[in-house]
Amino acid sequence: FFSGPKMNTFISDLRPKLSKSSRILTPSDPDFSAANERWTDIDRKTPAVIVQPTCEDDIAVLVGQPRTIAFATYYARVKAAHVGKVAFVPASGGHSPWSTIENGMVIDVSQFKDVHVDANRQLVTVRGGVLMKELQIALSEENQFTAVANGNTVGAIPYMIGGGISSYTPLIGYACENILSARIVVATGDIVVASETENSDLIWAIRGAGQFFGLVTELVVRTHSPSLMGPDGVRQLGTIFFPTERASEVCSVLRDVVSRNDHASAGHFMVMNDPSKGRILMVAAQYFGTGPELQATYQPVIDLEPLNHNHQPSTFEKHSDHLAWMCPKGEFKRFSQTGLKCINPENFGRLVDLHRELSETLPGTERSVFTIEWHTKTPDDGPRKTETSFGLKKIDTWLNILTWYTDPALHEQVLQFDKRAQEIMRSDTEENAFVSYTNTSRSDPIGHRYKDAAAVAKLKELKQIWDPEGCFTKELL
Repeated sequence: FFSGPKMNTFISDLRPKLSKSSRILTPSDPDFSAANERWTDIDRKTPAVIVQPTCEDDIAVLVGQPRTIAFATYYARVKAAHVGKVAFVPASGGHSPWSTIENGMVIDVSQFKDVHVDANRQLVTVRGGVLMKELQIALSEENQFTAVANGNTVGAIPYMIGGGISSYTPLIGYACENILSARIVVATGDIVVASETENSDLIWAIRGAGQFFGLVTELVVRTHSPSLMGPDGVRQLGTIFFPTERASEVCSVLRDVVSRNDHASAGHFMVMNDPSKGRILMVAAQYFGTGPELQATYQPVIDLEPLNHNHQPSTFEKHSDHLAWMCPKGEFKRFSQTGLKCINPENFGRLVDLHRELSETLPGTERSVFTIEWHTKTPDDGPRKTETSFGLKKIDTWLNILTWYTDPALHEQVLQFDKRAQEIMRSDTEENAFVSYTNTSRSDPIGHRYKDAAAVAKLKELKQIWDPEGCFTKELL
């Protein structure tokens, strides 16, 4: 185990190799606890050391540590002591379940970050621990946009290399389809450039599975003109509220609207507990066009006589501001995403009943939200032509389960509700067609996360080249 004298020796050897502005934090440091805070406290571990590099060379030093430190690993259900590198995980925004480690090292890239926008060439260079809101601000200042997540505090690079589901997918595809090149620190500690002209197989892998091949320090990403969103360069946000007993009825009409090919939109149909309205259904539509066009497109839903409905324009810079209430660190939150073959009104009705059961039987879970997320079809041209390892490009409908609670004694019970939600929404799907999103699951079979068997075989071959010992997880070995 990495502790005591071995840790002290490691830190003493490491410190002179890093830039002077980098930080090495141990549990005795006053800033350690704050640095170890995460979006969720579920499975939050206590590392032996948190290192905050401030440049790419620092990261190369940390990844390529000399093989002199003894530590313990647990793999394939066999305990064995190994002599090798100190076990580590990278961390950016602190949302990933895999960015925490017990008694090892966290490489926290939050102090190494930069965004450079080249609007003339429609490119953005994203470095280190840039968060989603920081990327949105930088792009907005240059009148550009790209695919982003629905969370201001999510790390931009981990989001993109894991696939990158986005509200803008109907316009420009997934985030990974917009990656043009990357810089990545591989298991040897070397800094490797990957693009279509240099290490082209590696850039293919990074677009959808980059987390398994190294620590990506930089991405060059394609950007787009906001005029794609509509004549004013803004999207329209519509909200339509219904009582929960109308779940299947509303879902049926909504399914017909979003399955049409005459418009571009994305959105969420969710069941939630509103502080003022109680349990409520909300259709949250994001429409790319004008306000009157949104109104006309969703008129069949509005004709159902909702409790309330409205719409307003929203700029790219403020993309996720309305979800800021979901971003604070701490407490117990779990987020899972499951691909669906279609919107099934009957299944959604059962999901709403399950949400009520969760709220009524497990006090403290009232902030949990169950959602169907949809995207209209992405055009086959443009970014969609980019070759990626991401195996879920054809999935346009997702089940999003956010469970949120405060009592750690409820861990297992709440997890069972998450599993039951997936079972309900997959009840119309054969198991060999199950889909789990790469960025929220590593425990489901790899065939659920990467649907192309040939792509999986290629990823395994590349893993043997770039990370044969599993420095960056044992996935694909």
